[in-house]
Amino acid sequence: MKEKTTESPAIRRASAPSEHGLGVARLTRSIVRQRQLVWTMARRELTDMNAGQTAGALWLLVHPLLLFAVYAVLFTVIFRVRIGDRGPGDYLAYLFAGLAPWLLTQDVLARATQAVIGNASIVKKVIFPAEVLVAKSLLSSLSVHGVLLLATFVYIVTSRDSISFMLLLFPLVFFLHFVLLWGIALFLAAVSPYFRDTPEVVRIFVTINIYLMPVTYLPGMVPDTLRFVLSVNPFSSLIWCYQDVLYFGAFAHPVAWIVLGIIAAIALVLGSYVFSRLRHHFADVL
Repeated sequence: MKEKTTESPAIRRASAPSEHGLGVARLTRSIVRQRQLVWTMARRELTDMNAGQTAGALWLLVHPLLLFAVYAVLFTVIFRVRIGDRGPGDYLAYLFAGLAPWLLTQDVLARATQAVIGNASIVKKVIFPAEVLVAKSLLSSLSVHGVLLLATFVYIVTSRDSISFMLLLFPLVFFLHFVLLWGIALFLAAVSPYFRDTPEVVRIFVTINIYLMPVTYLPGMVPDTLRFVLSVNPFSSLIWCYQDVLYFGAFAHPVAWIVLGIIAAIALVLGSYVFSRLRHHFADVL
């Protein structure tokens, strides 16, 4: 006679998932099902970060806007950097076209390293989908820096004499950017509980990397012996694609579009695979 089990259906489902398919599809279905939870947690994260302060969530916009202002003054007033023949405004368009997407990127990377570690008590719950934590961190960053990216788009459109057809590709480059960020965020969130130095490594990387990409300068300003650094930096392709759309108004860097598509796809597949393999063991290492 078979012995009856007292294990609840919820625990059985959690310990032996019935979903099939690639990690990408599995995680996507999970996020779609939990979209309301993702939105609620993202909104809660934004409000809790500045709870009790007079300006509240406005500080989330003030910080990156202040950084925009510092870079603008530093390079247009102090260093007097000029690009083209339109004066400081032309350089600002170039600067913001690269700075806005990079601020979004570095914020996502920093948040991703804390997505699982910072929510250990939640992750240890048997039936909680850990991918929701990564998704809400990404959504939180997009809620703030997406506004700045849109503001950059509006500034460049209104400051130009004519509107380029390349602006129609803005949704495409943003989609590729999103795919890249989602893949990297999944990877960082998955490995951070196992390698606790990951947040510090990422923090150093994002601080240095802004100077290893063509954000504040043209590639031609870099000595030939160091120009290869720009080429091998995968994030340079991201910046070049945004600059093609927002500043150059042409496919000035056609290879960058191919590279961006490839690295975004690789990041998504690799990040989803690593996260899917490691997420069931988070509770054991936290």
